[in-house]
Amino acid sequence: MTPAPDSEAAVQSEYDGVTRKGTREAYERFIRRHPEHPLAQKARDVLAKGTLR
Repeated sequence: MTPAPDSEAAVQSEYDGVTRKGTREAYERFIRRHPEHPLAQKARDVLAKGTLR
């Protein structure tokens, strides 16, 4: 039997992809998918700075 995937690692990996992509759309999608996750607040902070393409 294979172990259950580490959901925290999966969310972190997804967030890492968002930061690599660096677009407003990617951050907004992450927030919609994980609104209560602590990384969603980081994503909101990035959006609030208004420096994305």
